[in-house]
Amino acid sequence: MTAGASNSFENPPRDLAGVLGRGVPVAGRKLGGGPQMLQLSLDGRRLYVTSSLYSSWDNQFYPDMAKAGSYLLQIDCDTKAGGMKVNERFLVDFGKEPGGPARAHEIRYPGGDSTSDIWT
Repeated sequence: MTAGASNSFENPPRDLAGVLGRGVPVAGRKLGGGPQMLQLSLDGRRLYVTSSLYSSWDNQFYPDMAKAGSYLLQIDCDTKAGGMKVNERFLVDFGKEPGGPARAHEIRYPGGDSTSDIWT
């Protein structure tokens, strides 16, 4: 998952969540971990991404997530010209939840915006 589009191997996109050790902040939060669950909006223009898979695996591969919590991002998809870009204004920080930090895994928006609606 990258922060910004790139069509060149000479200018590779940034590693958003630090999976390759080059993470970048989004909305003031340095992201850790990597993309786990993805849901595409019904119109194909937004891709929602969470960072937690299973707590036992998170603890092994991303030990800081237990203290920091996970996150939900929105990636804007250009369905006409192509390309994807992180929406810098959309970040749900589950580390700040009451009783948290919490970890987000599955994305469900019954009656809402994502492809999970087709299951309900």
